[in-house]
Amino acid sequence: MPVSLVFTGHMIDLPGRTKPRFPASLEHEARGEIKKRIERCRQAVLPSKIGGFASGARGGDILFHEVCREVGIKTAIILPFSPERFLVKSVEGVPNSRWVQRFWKLWNDSEHNLFTEVMGLPETEDVYALCNTRVLELAKKYGEVHVIALWDGKGGDGPGGTADLVKQAKRVGDCPDVFAPSELN
Repeated sequence: MPVSLVFTGHMIDLPGRTKPRFPASLEHEARGEIKKRIERCRQAVLPSKIGGFASGARGGDILFHEVCREVGIKTAIILPFSPERFLVKSVEGVPNSRWVQRFWKLWNDSEHNLFTEVMGLPETEDVYALCNTRVLELAKKYGEVHVIALWDGKGGDGPGGTADLVKQAKRVGDCPDVFAPSELN
Protein backbone atom coordinates (compact mmCIF):
# COMPACT_ATOMS: atom_id res chain seq x y z
CA MET A 1 0.00 0.00 0.00
CA PRO A 2 1.32 3.49 -0.80
CA VAL A 3 2.28 5.79 2.07
CA SER A 4 1.47 9.47 2.31
CA LEU A 5 4.00 11.44 4.30
CA VAL A 6 2.28 14.60 5.47
CA PHE A 7 4.42 17.38 6.86
CA THR A 8 3.40 20.19 9.14
CA GLY A 9 5.75 22.51 10.91
CA HIS A 10 6.64 25.93 12.07
CA MET A 11 7.77 28.66 9.77
CA ILE A 12 11.22 30.17 10.25
CA ASP A 13 10.75 33.06 12.68
CA LEU A 14 10.42 36.55 11.30
CA PRO A 15 12.97 39.01 12.65
CA GLY A 16 11.90 40.51 15.96
CA ARG A 17 9.65 37.64 17.06
CA THR A 18 9.33 38.14 20.81
CA LYS A 19 9.40 34.44 21.72
CA PRO A 20 11.56 32.55 19.23
CA ARG A 21 9.99 29.32 18.05
CA PHE A 22 12.01 28.25 14.98
CA PRO A 23 15.01 30.57 14.56
CA ALA A 24 16.78 30.64 11.19
CA SER A 25 19.92 29.36 12.91
CA LEU A 26 18.24 25.94 13.28
CA GLU A 27 17.44 25.46 9.58
CA HIS A 28 20.31 23.04 8.91
CA GLU A 29 19.49 20.92 11.98
CA ALA A 30 15.80 20.86 11.07
CA ARG A 31 16.62 19.67 7.55
CA GLY A 32 18.68 16.83 9.00
CA GLU A 33 15.94 15.78 11.40
CA ILE A 34 13.29 15.86 8.66
CA LYS A 35 15.57 13.73 6.48
CA LYS A 36 16.03 11.16 9.29
CA ARG A 37 12.29 10.76 9.64
CA ILE A 38 11.74 10.47 5.89
CA GLU A 39 14.55 7.90 5.64
CA ARG A 40 12.86 5.74 8.30
CA CYS A 41 9.82 5.52 6.06
CA ARG A 42 11.94 4.88 2.96
CA GLN A 43 13.52 1.85 4.63
CA ALA A 44 10.10 0.22 4.92
CA VAL A 45 8.50 1.37 1.64
CA LEU A 46 9.84 1.88 -1.88
CA PRO A 47 10.23 5.60 -2.71
CA SER A 48 7.90 5.12 -5.70
CA LYS A 49 5.19 4.10 -3.21
CA ILE A 50 5.65 7.21 -1.03
CA GLY A 51 4.15 10.62 -1.71
CA GLY A 52 4.87 13.78 0.24
CA PHE A 53 2.09 16.25 1.09
CA ALA A 54 2.43 19.73 2.59
CA SER A 55 1.82 23.38 1.98
CA GLY A 56 4.75 25.59 1.00
CA ALA A 57 5.61 28.01 3.80
CA ARG A 58 9.15 29.13 4.58
CA GLY A 59 10.83 26.83 7.04
CA GLY A 60 9.55 23.33 7.64
CA ASP A 61 7.29 22.97 4.58
CA ILE A 62 9.96 24.01 2.09
CA LEU A 63 12.61 21.90 3.84
CA PHE A 64 10.29 18.87 3.70
CA HIS A 65 9.65 19.23 -0.04
CA GLU A 66 13.35 19.73 -0.76
CA VAL A 67 14.43 16.68 1.26
CA CYS A 68 11.72 14.45 -0.24
CA ARG A 69 12.80 15.37 -3.73
CA GLU A 70 16.49 14.84 -2.89
CA VAL A 71 15.72 11.24 -1.92
CA GLY A 72 13.41 10.51 -4.86
CA ILE A 73 9.98 11.13 -3.34
CA LYS A 74 7.53 13.22 -5.35
CA THR A 75 5.51 15.77 -3.42
CA ALA A 76 2.23 17.63 -3.63
CA ILE A 77 2.05 21.30 -2.66
CA ILE A 78 -1.35 22.55 -1.54
CA LEU A 79 -1.98 26.28 -1.07
CA PRO A 80 -5.08 27.98 0.32
CA PHE A 81 -4.85 30.85 -2.17
CA SER A 82 -2.75 31.98 -5.14
CA PRO A 83 1.01 31.43 -4.95
CA GLU A 84 1.59 35.17 -5.23
CA ARG A 85 -0.61 35.91 -2.20
CA PHE A 86 0.75 32.91 -0.31
CA LEU A 87 4.27 34.27 -0.74
CA VAL A 88 3.26 37.51 0.97
CA LYS A 89 1.53 35.73 3.86
CA SER A 90 3.77 32.70 4.46
CA VAL A 91 7.10 32.84 2.63
CA GLU A 92 8.50 36.39 2.48
CA GLY A 93 9.78 38.44 5.40
CA VAL A 94 13.18 37.05 6.30
CA PRO A 95 15.83 39.45 4.99
CA ASN A 96 18.77 38.02 3.04
CA SER A 97 17.11 34.63 2.66
CA ARG A 98 16.19 32.67 -0.45
CA TRP A 99 12.81 31.33 0.70
CA VAL A 100 10.93 32.92 -2.20
CA GLN A 101 13.28 31.47 -4.81
CA ARG A 102 13.19 28.08 -3.15
CA PHE A 103 9.37 28.16 -3.12
CA TRP A 104 9.19 28.94 -6.86
CA LYS A 105 11.73 26.24 -7.67
CA LEU A 106 9.55 23.66 -5.90
CA TRP A 107 6.29 24.98 -7.30
CA ASN A 108 7.53 24.96 -10.91
CA ASP A 109 9.33 21.59 -10.76
CA SER A 110 6.86 19.43 -12.68
CA GLU A 111 9.29 16.51 -12.78
CA HIS A 112 9.16 16.07 -8.99
CA ASN A 113 5.62 17.26 -8.26
CA LEU A 114 2.85 14.75 -7.70
CA PHE A 115 0.70 17.83 -8.28
CA THR A 116 0.15 21.37 -7.09
CA GLU A 117 -3.20 22.69 -5.95
CA VAL A 118 -4.51 26.17 -5.28
CA MET A 119 -7.71 25.99 -3.27
CA GLY A 120 -8.79 29.53 -4.16
CA LEU A 121 -10.02 30.33 -0.66
CA PRO A 122 -10.70 33.85 0.61
CA GLU A 123 -8.36 35.11 3.31
CA THR A 124 -10.40 34.31 6.40
CA GLU A 125 -9.42 33.31 9.91
CA ASP A 126 -9.89 29.61 9.22
CA VAL A 127 -8.15 29.44 5.83
CA TYR A 128 -5.13 27.50 7.13
CA ALA A 129 -7.30 25.01 9.00
CA LEU A 130 -9.20 24.39 5.76
CA CYS A 131 -5.91 23.93 3.94
CA ASN A 132 -4.77 21.39 6.57
CA THR A 133 -8.01 19.47 6.09
CA ARG A 134 -7.45 19.43 2.33
CA VAL A 135 -3.85 18.25 2.69
CA LEU A 136 -5.00 15.31 4.82
CA GLU A 137 -7.91 14.55 2.49
CA LEU A 138 -5.61 14.36 -0.54
CA ALA A 139 -3.01 12.34 1.37
CA LYS A 140 -5.64 9.80 2.47
CA LYS A 141 -6.65 9.28 -1.17
CA TYR A 142 -3.04 8.51 -2.06
CA GLY A 143 -2.17 6.09 0.74
CA GLU A 144 -1.73 5.40 4.42
CA VAL A 145 -1.16 8.71 6.20
CA HIS A 146 1.85 9.34 8.40
CA VAL A 147 2.47 12.85 9.74
CA ILE A 148 5.87 14.34 10.47
CA ALA A 149 5.65 17.51 12.57
CA LEU A 150 8.21 20.15 13.52
CA TRP A 151 6.22 21.45 16.47
CA ASP A 152 6.93 22.97 19.86
CA GLY A 153 3.81 21.36 21.32
CA LYS A 154 2.08 24.66 21.96
CA GLY A 155 -0.92 26.37 20.43
CA GLY A 156 -0.25 28.34 17.27
CA ASP A 157 -0.30 32.00 16.37
CA GLY A 158 -3.75 31.50 14.89
CA PRO A 159 -6.19 28.84 13.66
CA GLY A 160 -4.93 26.18 11.31
CA GLY A 161 -1.29 25.92 12.28
CA THR A 162 0.83 22.94 13.15
CA ALA A 163 -1.17 22.10 16.29
CA ASP A 164 -4.33 21.89 14.17
CA LEU A 165 -2.88 19.45 11.65
CA VAL A 166 -1.40 17.25 14.39
CA LYS A 167 -4.83 17.12 16.06
CA GLN A 168 -6.54 16.28 12.75
CA ALA A 169 -4.00 13.52 12.07
CA LYS A 170 -4.68 11.93 15.44
CA ARG A 171 -8.40 11.92 14.63
CA VAL A 172 -7.75 9.87 11.48
CA GLY A 173 -5.72 7.34 13.46
CA ASP A 174 -2.16 8.46 12.85
CA CYS A 175 0.44 8.75 15.59
CA PRO A 176 2.36 11.81 14.37
CA ASP A 177 6.16 11.75 14.47
CA VAL A 178 6.77 15.03 16.33
CA PHE A 179 10.02 16.82 17.10
CA ALA A 180 10.44 20.29 18.59
CA PRO A 181 12.77 23.06 17.41
CA SER A 182 14.19 23.15 20.97
CA GLU A 183 15.43 19.57 20.46
CA LEU A 184 17.60 20.67 17.54
CA ASN A 185 20.22 22.63 19.51
